[in-house]
Amino acid sequence: MFLSDYAEQVYECGRCGYCLGGYLDEVCPSRFIAGFESATARGRMLVARAILERQLQYSPMLTERLYTCFLCGACNVKCELAAKIEITEITKVMRSDASAAGIELKRLNELCAIIANKHNIYDAPEEDRILWISPEIKIEEKADLLYFPGCVTAYRLPAVAQRTTRILNQAGIEVTVLGAKEWCCGNPLLSMGRTDLAKEIIMHNVEKIKESGSKQVVTSCAGCYRTMTQEYLRILRQTLPFKVIHMTQLLGELIEEGKIRMKTMKQKKVTYHDPCEIGRHCNIFEQPREVITSVSGIDLVEMERSRENAWCCGGGGSVSTLFPHLALEVAHERLKEAQRTGATTIVTACPSCILMLDLAIKRTRLPLRVIDVSELVADAMGIRC
Repeated sequence: MFLSDYAEQVYECGRCGYCLGGYLDEVCPSRFIAGFESATARGRMLVARAILERQLQYSPMLTERLYTCFLCGACNVKCELAAKIEITEITKVMRSDASAAGIELKRLNELCAIIANKHNIYDAPEEDRILWISPEIKIEEKADLLYFPGCVTAYRLPAVAQRTTRILNQAGIEVTVLGAKEWCCGNPLLSMGRTDLAKEIIMHNVEKIKESGSKQVVTSCAGCYRTMTQEYLRILRQTLPFKVIHMTQLLGELIEEGKIRMKTMKQKKVTYHDPCEIGRHCNIFEQPREVITSVSGIDLVEMERSRENAWCCGGGGSVSTLFPHLALEVAHERLKEAQRTGATTIVTACPSCILMLDLAIKRTRLPLRVIDVSELVADAMGIRC
């Protein structure tokens, strides 16, 4: 897709300001941190029009401004009330067009090279992807269910992968993994507009999952889930030979079927942070909350902005790669909301959100902790890693 494919939508923008929340609410994290109109959804549509009319060309400065967008989709939700413009997709296409025009940003080029060579975002050995598999975890050579932890979970949050698979073990569910054959899902590349390289990665993953014989793929990662359920179909233009679900959905099924038994936890107040990738982009709002409230003793309190109106953690859209200080400002704002609920624990369902919020907690030294939904359930089941 090219920007010209979205020309009709670009010209539909009447600059009403709904995408910014109007004057009553702060919706766009890009506006919150940058302040400039060109960093907002409305501003990007004006830039897109100027490019279409050849009044403006892609340049390093303009391209950098495109990367102040977190691709969180909050503007899309608001624009549903106005012109129904796919602002997030248009932003991604503009990034892709900038790359095709030869505008390269050094840090992003470095990350692309790492993914191309090591097939993960951390420049880590491929065999290290399975270091989280401890002796007490049972992984089958073949199984109908395949666990796809994703780069962040496998390399930075091994406890999430361990608790996830041990929950499945205890529930009597056989599970397998791709191990070192698992590559990055392609989401970072797509957010950077590197579709060709992403397609190679995607084709590899689909082929390896097909070879495994698994009928269902479950992932802990919100980004992996959205990419596999939406982008894989769009790029490959074919139906996947397996079903993809998020771990919160599977947990809900197992709890409902009585395959997971949890003890009463010590009374604790928690709040849930909606990841943009499975929330606004995939409409998964209630399942994580149902899992959390199924744990006896847990009191779930909502933040001021939740569900489709939730504030981004700051970890999306490659912003944290190029402008980490700006991403942290957005995360700090989310922590303030969490603190106002009176909760001491933030539960979420995305490893990138965990890393971003945890970093912000360490910087601000607020009395908060952030955990994955699977960690909460595992604790209630008496599973320790």
